[in-house]
Amino acid sequence: MHKILQKQLQKLGYNNGKFPDDNLEKFIELVDTFYKEADEERAFLEHTLETSSQEMEELFNELKHKSQTALAKSEQRYKELATKDMLTGILNRFAFEDAFARIISQSKRTGSKFALLFLDLDHFKEINDTYGHDVGDKLLIEVVKRVLPNIRVEDIFARLGGDEFLLLFTNITKKNLHSLIAKVMNLFQTPWIVDGIKMNVTTSVGVVVFPDDADNKIKLMKKADMAMYKSKELGRNQVVYFESCKN
Repeated sequence: MHKILQKQLQKLGYNNGKFPDDNLEKFIELVDTFYKEADEERAFLEHTLETSSQEMEELFNELKHKSQTALAKSEQRYKELATKDMLTGILNRFAFEDAFARIISQSKRTGSKFALLFLDLDHFKEINDTYGHDVGDKLLIEVVKRVLPNIRVEDIFARLGGDEFLLLFTNITKKNLHSLIAKVMNLFQTPWIVDGIKMNVTTSVGVVVFPDDADNKIKLMKKADMAMYKSKELGRNQVVYFESCKN
C-alpha cells in the first residue's frame, strides 16, 4: 500500500485491515480521491515530460541548424580566403594556376586556342609614393571594377600580386583576340578617380597564345611575362605579343 494512503487511512482508524463502520464511506471517498489525484499527477507528469521532450527536440534541431549554418558559412569563408584575392575579390594566384592547368588540359583535348595576358599598371609605384598605399589599393579595386564587367563570362581574370594581373581569353581566333585585347586597353585610357584624385594610369600588356607559343603552364607564364616587360621597354601603355604572334 502506498505510504501516503496508509497514513491517511490510519487517521480514519484503519488498522490491521479493519476500519470503523462509520468511516467506510469516508474510506471509499479517500481511496477514490487518492487514485484520482494520482492519475492527475501522472497525467501532468506525462504531459510535462512530453512537452519537455518536444521542447528539447526543437531546441536540439535549432542548435543543429545553427551549427550547420555556421559551419557552412565558415567553410565558404575559408574557401574564399583560399581562392580569392583579399583586396579585389577576383581569383588569386593559386586559384588561377588551378584554373589555368584545367584550361590547358581542356584545350589540348578540344584543339582550341586561348591567350594569356600579363598586365602591369604603368607607374603604379609613383601612385603609392605620392598618395599612399591606401589610394593605391583603391585604384587596384577600381581596375577590377572596370575590367571585370567588360570581359566574357568564360574568361578568367586574376590578380597575380601587387599591380600585376593575369587575363585568360578562352576559345580565341586571331581576329577576335585583337578585338578582345583592344577593348581591355581602351578601358585604361579613361582617367581614374580615387578619393577625388584624377589619375591617368595605363597598363603594359604581354600576350602569349596556346599552343602557338608554348603548350605548358611554365613556358606560357614566362613568355607572357617577357612580352610584358618588352612592352615596358617600348614606352608602356601598349600590347606586345610574343614573337610567333607577330607573324
